Amino acid sequence: MKSNRPIDLPLSQVISVNRSPIAIASILHRISGIILFLLIPVMLWLLQNSLASPESFETVFDNVLVRFLTWIFVAAIAYHFVMGIKHLFADMGMNEELKSGRTASMVSFVIAAILVVASFIWVMF
Repeated sequence: MKSNRPIDLPLSQVISVNRSPIAIASILHRISGIILFLLIPVMLWLLQNSLASPESFETVFDNVLVRFLTWIFVAAIAYHFVMGIKHLFADMGMNEELKSGRTASMVSFVIAAILVVASFIWVMF
């Protein structure tokens, strides 16, 4: 029996079908993990350059682009951490029902948004 089910769906189709906060939180959790994975070598290089001397620290972090990149990294860590805790609770059997899962996702979105805004203020100013 041949299945007509598609195997590989483009991300746009997945998002258009799954508009629930649970699905969006899961997809964004994966995207934030990819961002963290890609930015770790860049952040390590910036750390190495900034720790050479006090002057090099000022030179590196006086650049607005470097501070913005640092904010992206910190914001991705904050979002990934909050959604990771939400996923850990789901793995323990909490918030498995649709209503409680949506509530947990919305609460996680609010906490992550507060942390992202706070990290922007912390890093950029």
